[in-house]
Amino acid sequence: MAERSWRKEYEAALLELDLDKLSERVKAAENAIRNHAASLNGQATADELIAIEDALNNLRLLRRIKEE
Repeated sequence: MAERSWRKEYEAALLELDLDKLSERVKAAENAIRNHAASLNGQATADELIAIEDALNNLRLLRRIKEE
């Protein structure tokens, strides 16, 4: 359930077209991802860790785009 939640927030950030709402979406996605990662208690698979890292990297890029 928690994984689905962070992915939903992440997808919402990726699909946000309104630049005024983008920062809020990115922040919500980052928080959801961090909460999910904390809930794993070091029990994540390699694939899950890669997905989390990729998502955070993509959110950083969106944040840069917003700042330009």
